[in-house]
Amino acid sequence: MHTTLKYITLALLGILSILNGYSQQTTRSSYSIYGVGLLNYDGFSDNAANGRNGLSYRHESNYSFTNPASISALQYSVFNTAAYMNLGKLKTTNIKQDFSNAGFNYIALAVPLKKYKSGLAFGLLPFSDVGYNVINKKDSGGVVIRNEFEGIGGLSKVNIGLATDFFKHISLGVNYSNIFGQISESAKRRYPGNRYMTSYADQSSVSLRGNHLDLGLQLHTASDSGLSHVLGFVFSSRTKLNGSQDRFVYTFTEIYVDNEIPKDTLINTKEKNVAVELPKSFSVSYSIGNHEKWQATLGYSKSLWSQYSSIYGGNDGLMDDQAYSAGLFVCPVPHFDNSIKSNKASRYLKSIRYSVGFYHNDGYISAYDSKIAQNGLSIGLGLPFTRVQKSLEGNFKMTSRIFLTGEFIRRGTLENTLIQEDFFKITLGLNLADKWFKKRLFN
Repeated sequence: MHTTLKYITLALLGILSILNGYSQQTTRSSYSIYGVGLLNYDGFSDNAANGRNGLSYRHESNYSFTNPASISALQYSVFNTAAYMNLGKLKTTNIKQDFSNAGFNYIALAVPLKKYKSGLAFGLLPFSDVGYNVINKKDSGGVVIRNEFEGIGGLSKVNIGLATDFFKHISLGVNYSNIFGQISESAKRRYPGNRYMTSYADQSSVSLRGNHLDLGLQLHTASDSGLSHVLGFVFSSRTKLNGSQDRFVYTFTEIYVDNEIPKDTLINTKEKNVAVELPKSFSVSYSIGNHEKWQATLGYSKSLWSQYSSIYGGNDGLMDDQAYSAGLFVCPVPHFDNSIKSNKASRYLKSIRYSVGFYHNDGYISAYDSKIAQNGLSIGLGLPFTRVQKSLEGNFKMTSRIFLTGEFIRRGTLENTLIQEDFFKITLGLNLADKWFKKRLFN
């Protein structure tokens, strides 16, 4: 147990040092202006390396919040945490700009409830990110017009997952999530240096909170060796987020650049009641493999973003989204026994989990008649450290892993003067498996 606490402490210190070295803004995408921002993937680092597949993930030493039914497979207590860094380029047909940012991914803990053939999990995860600064400048009949749009913030969620083996080959799970956060946005139309034109500004700060449910199902074979199959389903409910908005809309003139002279206040409201409705979705995934030695997965999901409702009552022009994914991991020797001295390097290489994957989202954002699709290629390494633990019940081999995942992601398009975002997302994740509640050999 003391060793586990050391690993947890080191992981948290590592994440904090990464976050302190970068801005608080965790995304830089003009497309986060839509909806409640860009949605984050709920899976852990090893799921991301496998093409963002987690619905049919089922193992004794880890699970996935993307399908809460996976929690019932746990044989050990599990701790997961991770941080990420993005390195990329924003470009249009005329301009290119490099960017980098980093952020916290998740922190989660799960315990098996073997007496009830169940499992329980808790987690804190980012739900969405808003981070954009878009400037559009044009000349209309000799008058310079400058449009500025800026946003920052996002939503987080606290997850509680519970799962049980309903029958021998059927597992059911539920995620209850409390979603909360704040989004601040500003829009300005300016006429720099023109004392005869009236500029306009709209500043808004919205706080939101609401509850969300995910229902998960897994149909699986019970074999501990040989070929196994897992079919996973998840239904996510439609979710209403209630909150309040502070909004200030005013006009001003500008004799000198960035020298605002207030003119009239058009709107000045405090704590106005607002609501956002997030859409329901359905996902399915199928995996075939040999326990933790290898696994191939295919996935599909659909989100009904046409049902989205913003704080102003419209749906921001959002459309239904479909996503497809495929992934594969290989790990010839899942448990690395450090006590065996011969051929240690060769055996360690065979104990690494090697993952590759691909995913495609049609996109729920439509801008200038173009859907903003997203494509990703992923690779990953799961570096093992196995501990043999003795107890009255026998010896247990528990394998924990450090997951290093790299994803190349392309979002958007260069068509119709839009922005294309190409970036590498590097995720460092820690998965700790341990048997925390056990009978001792000696008192």
